[in-house]
Amino acid sequence: SFEGTIVWESQDLQGLVSRNLHKVTVNDGGGVLRVITAGEGALPHEFMEGVEGVAGGFIYTIQEGDALLKNLHSRPRRLLDHISNLHEEDALLEEESSLYDDIVFVDVVDTYRNVPAKLLNFYKWTVETTSFDLLLKTDDDCYIDLEAAFNRIALKNLDGPNFWWGKLNWAVDRTGKWQELEYPSPAYPAFACGSGYVISRDIVHWLAGNSGRLKTYQGEDVSMGIWMAAIGPKRYQDSLWLCEKTCETGMLSSPQYSPQELTQLWKLKELCGDPCRCEARGG
Repeated sequence: SFEGTIVWESQDLQGLVSRNLHKVTVNDGGGVLRVITAGEGALPHEFMEGVEGVAGGFIYTIQEGDALLKNLHSRPRRLLDHISNLHEEDALLEEESSLYDDIVFVDVVDTYRNVPAKLLNFYKWTVETTSFDLLLKTDDDCYIDLEAAFNRIALKNLDGPNFWWGKLNWAVDRTGKWQELEYPSPAYPAFACGSGYVISRDIVHWLAGNSGRLKTYQGEDVSMGIWMAAIGPKRYQDSLWLCEKTCETGMLSSPQYSPQELTQLWKLKELCGDPCRCEARGG
């Protein structure tokens, strides 16, 4: 799949004619390439600087045409197989949820770009069904040391209203997986990396209460930072919430592990008190 922006312009500056794009009809043919017009003021200034108009086009060449035709002809069968696999996966998830009560189902299509909407739905569910003072958000591929988190909360008095504890700050990406085209500023408001952060109850209630009005951006962590800029929480910066896959003694979280790797980390933690290393013990 491809997601991105294609910009084309004439190499002949004399032939570049300005036009009212509101009167231009764009037809993408219903294919995989979606073409839209950008209204005045819709794009950041640096994207439009020096652009006097739009003229030109692009040419693409299909490689391996036979393979493409085979792929197109097999699409109905693959679609049926995909739907069947989804039903099987749904049944397994329902079974796990009924057995362990560890999954919350929300009415959101499960894609990466919809994760911010999933997060808001989760906050709504949390407010409606649970009672708490602090909420810890993490991902399912993360090592989380809850005992260390509770100890740190007690040691540092990390509580109170309008409170946000995590490892904060990040730059705006214009390309790649975390490409951001909705937020025009070159820098995001401070936000916590997704391996783990803690927020107070009143923040969760505010997010849940405003979930229908909050705009979502390219990821849930970025969106969270932008939403938090509206209420100015008391931030506690903590480097023990790790943002990359690495192991450090005393870490509160670390992301991007497989289930097997997480099992090994916890074996070391239980055996030696440290998930990163296990010193040899004398007999």
